[in-house]
Amino acid sequence: MAISNLSRGSTFLLLFTLFVAGCSDRPLSPEEQLRNILSEAESYLEARDLSSAMEFVDPAYEDRSGRDFRALKAMLLSYFMRHKSIHIVSKIDQIDLRAENESEVVLFAGLAGSSQEAVMAPAQWRGDLLRLQLLFKRGDGDDWRLRMAEWRRATPQDFSF
Repeated sequence: MAISNLSRGSTFLLLFTLFVAGCSDRPLSPEEQLRNILSEAESYLEARDLSSAMEFVDPAYEDRSGRDFRALKAMLLSYFMRHKSIHIVSKIDQIDLRAENESEVVLFAGLAGSSQEAVMAPAQWRGDLLRLQLLFKRGDGDDWRLRMAEWRRATPQDFSF
């Protein structure tokens, strides 16, 4: 009985804390906005929802490999067609606010084909381990969009959480 009351008390405290935090009038910092965007984009990629994932990409996207918005979209579509199941484990290494409306994000991502593989240690993965360097530009309001991306293979040591 004491455990049940303790559990109810803990649950109430957690819900109250979330409610109070949700009622905050404090706007999100640019770093918090970017973390939210990355989390949301990751969910869309795992769901293989191309149109929703591309909403985070600036129509003026262009990377050093010569890919533009359309080429990036085609590359993602090709990846989705080859991989029926996508599981992502990511770690943000740094968020560098270069200017008021520009930010560079470095993150490491592990792409796995199964949820079981996603919980393995990165050294055991058969999936891809990537280091991504992302440049975001902020438009009107809090609308951050991916302007450029570079990636390379990462090592399991990059994933020391």
